[in-house]
Amino acid sequence: MGFFKLLGISLIILFAIIFLPGLPPWMTFPFESYRVTPPHELVGSFMPNNYLDNAEHILVGKVNGPEGLIAKDNIWFTSNNGGEVLRIDGEEVTVLAKFGESCELPYEEAKCGRPLGLAFDTIGNNLIVADGYYGLWSVDLVNGDKTLLISPRQTLDGLLKRPAKVFNGVAVDKKGVIYWTDSSSDYGFEDGFFAMLANPSGRLFRYCRWMNASTMLLDGINFANGIALSPNEEFLVVAETGSSQLLKLHLRGPFKGQKEIFSTALPGNPDNLSPDSKGIWVPLVMARDSENPAVFQLISIYPRIRRFILRIFALFELPFRMWNAILPNVFCKKVLYATVSFNSFIELVPTRTTVLRIDWEGNVVGVLHGYDKSIRFISQVLQEGEALYLGSPFNDFIGKITLPKDFKVISIEKDSYDKNRVKQNREHDEL
Repeated sequence: MGFFKLLGISLIILFAIIFLPGLPPWMTFPFESYRVTPPHELVGSFMPNNYLDNAEHILVGKVNGPEGLIAKDNIWFTSNNGGEVLRIDGEEVTVLAKFGESCELPYEEAKCGRPLGLAFDTIGNNLIVADGYYGLWSVDLVNGDKTLLISPRQTLDGLLKRPAKVFNGVAVDKKGVIYWTDSSSDYGFEDGFFAMLANPSGRLFRYCRWMNASTMLLDGINFANGIALSPNEEFLVVAETGSSQLLKLHLRGPFKGQKEIFSTALPGNPDNLSPDSKGIWVPLVMARDSENPAVFQLISIYPRIRRFILRIFALFELPFRMWNAILPNVFCKKVLYATVSFNSFIELVPTRTTVLRIDWEGNVVGVLHGYDKSIRFISQVLQEGEALYLGSPFNDFIGKITLPKDFKVISIEKDSYDKNRVKQNREHDEL
């Protein structure tokens, strides 16, 4: 009798967790089914190689989570943990700008600030910085003075009007117009696990400084991330990290305002994009393949399961959040950070590291793999000659490899993998 009583109570609790209204999570959009294109098999041109093995580590201990990495006039700039943008001149590393407040890393990241995307201004000697928590900024490259462009408290357009939660990717066109992404409208960067299980709520914006206004270009992106403007600026490409694909948005011409899939079925999750005249370097910050799929993508078609998982974690967190709100303490902060941050599950992803080279037609034309763990979780690629410098949000160094002589630029047509499957996911939506 005791067993059946316990079973009945358990079923009642389970039913309440699944169906009872008013419990967290509270989302921008209702939970709905969506599909993610399965990854390319690691055969043919995607066949494993070791081009990223034996990566050299430079600036060890002088950087901490160099997420973004760009260069101008032989000076590098990187976005660092602790709310810092660093200036790197050879071996000399200095702080150009600091966002947020003094804090204890990593469990007070939201207080510290976390610069993510970086781009050079085209109408001034500035660096445009997207801080995940503190908004979009312009930073003077000489003295580090900061100017806030878009506040995280500002309500922005979308299918539903709402503030941005994760300021992430950024690009600047020749006229000084800034394109930027908000990765998630439901969870901050410190709640990365939650963001990946929620329904897509990322957005792409265009910001005009002379009007001080952001225009929403796309909504419902599955963790919108890095941005690359085409050489003629007729279109842009945005990384849809949660769906392991790249989207293309036409900015000019007869298809202006239309979006389509630029490259899909990527064997990992794309992050910051590094464009040049011939194509884009696309790092896959986390790998996936048929033997090691991304669990959050597998259950994308099961909204009730995703809601149930999120609710379990949210209810687990609730007393710690309440306790910390009443009496701030290190223990609660560490528990909350360890539960749902990106750091909490990075060791569960495959050890393979991959960087793709994609041309402006959306074709994968080069593939670099690594398996020896000398470099992992690559978030941005900086090419200087034959050398690739590799940033990562989780490393305390910048990786370096030399492109091998036998590295060949191949051509993998974007619709050659599985035309029917990719076609089902193709979109041409009028904005």
